[in-house]
Amino acid sequence: MPGKAKKAVAPELGRKAAYVMRNRAALLHSTQEVLAIKGQAATIEDIAEHAQIAVSTVYKHFKDKDALISATILNAFAEWESWAESLALQSNDPLEQLVLPMRLFVRLNKTHPYHAQTLVNYFGVAARIVPQLQVKLIAHVTALNKAKLLNLENPSTAAKHFHAVITFAVVEQVTNPKATEKDADESVRAALRVLGIPDDLAMKLAHSPLSFETNR
Repeated sequence: MPGKAKKAVAPELGRKAAYVMRNRAALLHSTQEVLAIKGQAATIEDIAEHAQIAVSTVYKHFKDKDALISATILNAFAEWESWAESLALQSNDPLEQLVLPMRLFVRLNKTHPYHAQTLVNYFGVAARIVPQLQVKLIAHVTALNKAKLLNLENPSTAAKHFHAVITFAVVEQVTNPKATEKDADESVRAALRVLGIPDDLAMKLAHSPLSFETNR
């Protein structure tokens, strides 16, 4: 039996939806810039002024400041994730595809400084949305475990611990002026042990030559 025909969307409604989405995306980017620069002192008024919109418009998109900050962090992470995955897919090695984004993540302060500073400034908010930030990593580690490339009794728990080590390495890179890229890669190496990867292989994966262009 033929399926039901999809109801057509009026062109004007489609244009309105696209306009709303563009405005929302612009607001999230403006918010990130303000949060990175002003930190906890940032207000909705600061954000609205920077975005050149009315405060009431901000509340049309988000119910309060916490909701706006959470959405901003999630949006920033999604953008970074897409960028990092595009680089990782240039490798045919499944383990390198896992590790490269993590090596890029600990360099967040260099590649995406607004992302890094916002994460540090609002670490409490980021901590509340950690489960949403871990979804793809858990799926990736689980898939590698099923493929016998990892040997983990509980891949989900291991992935969460791995993510914790990497996240605190990012914080160290942002807050410690003496932190080096070698320190960043050593953190990745340590995190790989959480996944049961032998140290000689972890050393190779975490310290191999890394070449990429700074995104922003």
